[in-house]
Amino acid sequence: MTDVPAAHPARLFLSGSLAFAGIGALPALMGAALPGWTAAYGLPEGTGMAVALFNGGAVASVALGILGLARAPMRLALLVLAAGAALLALATAWGTILAACGLAGLGYGVLAVLVNRRFLMGFGARGPGMVGVVNGLFGLGAILAPLLFLRSGAPAVAWTAAAAALLAALLCPPEPAAPSPGAAPLGLPRLGPLAWGLLLLNAAAVAAENTLVALGPAALVALEVPEDRAAAALSAFFATYVAARLGLFWVAARLPPRALFAGAASGLLLCLLLALAAPVAGFVLSGAFAGASFPTFFVWATRALGSDPRTGAAILLSGLLAATLGPLLAGATLSATSTGALFAVLSLLMALLCLALLLGWRRLGVA
Repeated sequence: MTDVPAAHPARLFLSGSLAFAGIGALPALMGAALPGWTAAYGLPEGTGMAVALFNGGAVASVALGILGLARAPMRLALLVLAAGAALLALATAWGTILAACGLAGLGYGVLAVLVNRRFLMGFGARGPGMVGVVNGLFGLGAILAPLLFLRSGAPAVAWTAAAAALLAALLCPPEPAAPSPGAAPLGLPRLGPLAWGLLLLNAAAVAAENTLVALGPAALVALEVPEDRAAAALSAFFATYVAARLGLFWVAARLPPRALFAGAASGLLLCLLLALAAPVAGFVLSGAFAGASFPTFFVWATRALGSDPRTGAAILLSGLLAATLGPLLAGATLSATSTGALFAVLSLLMALLCLALLLGWRRLGVA
């Protein structure tokens, strides 16, 4: 991929926006539907398998691209995402639901790399803000999904996500000119101590975000919040999530991304602590800081780690691995206590992240 202005900026914006709205709807659906799926299929309390497999499919597709085995174009990735969402709409067994989540995740992984990079590099000086905008539209799908779920059920949400992905495929602009042979080496870039430190920070923040999405409504239900109110709280969580990401369009040009990431991590910690006393309020407000974390980190790390096109894949892979393992590890931890302990567990994780930022601030001295 070449770092040149987008040849079809309007089509890129529309296609990327629809793609991310559809992607955002799917994990929100999985979180909202989990209490019902748990009862219907006799699942263990606090399971995060659906979201974990969605992100696990994304890990697989990103890893295959890094190895040069499956460098799928954006349109094909959109069709795979649509197929996974359609299978989820038709699923009537837990195994089929998990297979659908994994299939949709394969498309998600390719799109996460391509769309973020094409928005960052294809809109010139507005690139960092546009990354915030398109990731904010991920949250738009996530706001609407729980509301549509409450009104019409899980299949309606899944069919809507499939339709968004198909429309995005129709609007998708031509792929940028492929690099000449040897210009894009395979594998990950060489990662030094700074890179590993940055990627571990990203992993912690992404694990907290995805665990909140996957298990937040179930945690609220365990704390005696009615299921319909918990689903509505997830929609409100994503409303604050979207507001923060869209706000980055104006803020990203005025403040260093490192400072923005630190502010997002600190704010998320405070909201999780609030959730220990006021679960719904703390959960809803945490969406704003969870939403701001990844776009600010992506800009920060891209600048800090250089212009190698493989850097974006390394950043996305660290986040996707965390998004896969986070809900699984949290679920295993909560099975030994209770799902209602989610906010205490994540408070500890974010406290460690904030401590690492504080101790390593000078060494991470890249704006």
